[in-house]
Amino acid sequence: MGISKQSIEDLKNKSKISDFILSSTTGKLRGNKGMALCPFHGEKTASMSFTDEENLFHCFGCREGGDIFKYIQLINNVEFQESVEIAADKYSFNLTYTDSKFENDQKNLINYMNKLNDYFIKNMNEGKSQDSIDYLKSRNLEGIDIKEFNIGFAEKNESNTLAYMNQIGISKNELKNLGLLSDKGNLLFKNRIIFPITNFRNDTIGFGGRAIEDFGPKYINSAESGVYKKNRSLYFTPNFLLSVKKKKFVILVEGYFDVIALNKLGYANVASPSGTALTVQQINLLSRYTKDIYICFDNDSAGDMATKRILEIKNNQPSDLNFFKMKLPDKYKDISEFFENGETDIENIFDQKEELVEFCINMIIDTDDTKKTFQEFKNITKLLSPLEKDLSISYLSNKIGITKEVILNELNYQSNIDSEDVPQSKRNDINHINTFREILFADLIKSDFKYNNEIEFLINIDENFKKLVSELSNKNTEENEKYKNISYSDAQLQEAIARLYIYLADNKIEKLIKEMDESNDLSILEDLEDLKKKIEFYQNTL
Repeated sequence: MGISKQSIEDLKNKSKISDFILSSTTGKLRGNKGMALCPFHGEKTASMSFTDEENLFHCFGCREGGDIFKYIQLINNVEFQESVEIAADKYSFNLTYTDSKFENDQKNLINYMNKLNDYFIKNMNEGKSQDSIDYLKSRNLEGIDIKEFNIGFAEKNESNTLAYMNQIGISKNELKNLGLLSDKGNLLFKNRIIFPITNFRNDTIGFGGRAIEDFGPKYINSAESGVYKKNRSLYFTPNFLLSVKKKKFVILVEGYFDVIALNKLGYANVASPSGTALTVQQINLLSRYTKDIYICFDNDSAGDMATKRILEIKNNQPSDLNFFKMKLPDKYKDISEFFENGETDIENIFDQKEELVEFCINMIIDTDDTKKTFQEFKNITKLLSPLEKDLSISYLSNKIGITKEVILNELNYQSNIDSEDVPQSKRNDINHINTFREILFADLIKSDFKYNNEIEFLINIDENFKKLVSELSNKNTEENEKYKNISYSDAQLQEAIARLYIYLADNKIEKLIKEMDESNDLSILEDLEDLKKKIEFYQNTL
């Protein structure tokens, strides 16, 4: 049931690792090679190299590496075969399986799900449950809406459903493979309004069911199956992709009726994680079609916290992926209630949207406990890039009336307090920098401080580092004696120069960003670009 080796090789020759890296992290491709921020460990400067020619990647920081399928595995948290299938789906590549039965089984499962969906729709259209029709009317949905959104009904008496399944040849084992049986071996969906969960080809892969009577859970979903993976699936209506391409953004909501409400308000570019927590894999799927994602979760503390948690997901996405929080009127608990009360001014909600980081900052602002606000703010900024962090500090400064300098000092103070909590890996990085510095100092002393332009540029990049070199050159022979005992090779010296430059240039970039923000001097952008290019050069030498 695996994929043939030849098929995997043919797919690898057709695919490009840059397509997946540049859609999941920040990086640059020049020709067939590139550098990117490694998404598998926190960093501010790109240390992961990749090449389309060989479809390989390697991080010089965390040492993670492998081929295109290994990258897809890691970024999507999937097994090897699924990583191959993800790549095949992106390039519309037809895989060949070593056991054709596996491929046929997948097609049969999809075929059964589509037929079951037709059966549930037929039940609804034939009016087999007046209670379900009345309930949908109470949610402001008429017959034409029921047909448009393919809403179905699963009968209370499961014997009719089982008879139909038997008629189309679905065995008990296949019911389990379809995720339609409970742990006790009973049908999951009985006396429920049915919402079909589809893939982007509009094939039914799962179902969501809303109970008609007050018994058991209000909503249930299909269990995981051979065709339905909850962490990679979303609920949306048939015109979803067409609407996304037209409107250029996606709206994320919590429930099935929220999706339908926004469709009725003119926005089919809406999806729901179907009552489960939003995942990195779901965002990765959406990022193929848009860079702008609007969040419209429930208008309560739970919805706000779910929105805030997206900040962590954002940190694992491309830097050009933008998240916004839509603001509902306070009197409505969700967008479906907004619609059901006859409201139509949806544009006003769009106009009041907030950028996700700004929304998270507004959530933590407490004028009665400024210290707590700073602590929460520090936690937020841990998830941001240097530029995002600087912009967030400016935003907080304007909101609470405290200067950026005071905020920075407070953050630095708290960082010093928390220094004991610095992970061992970070301490090791600092120790390595000290080692590289000692190698360079030893070479400077050995050459009687006669150095080339490369070393001069390195020394001048940071004032504190320049001061250390100046003090070293003015010390007497006895004080410098300890450096003469340091042994190193030419290769180690070159690595020390490269590592020191990357480290010092990274710090310089943060300072320049702050300076640019304060002075509005856009010429600083040229200095930033020069530093980044030089960093990339040294990274390619390591």
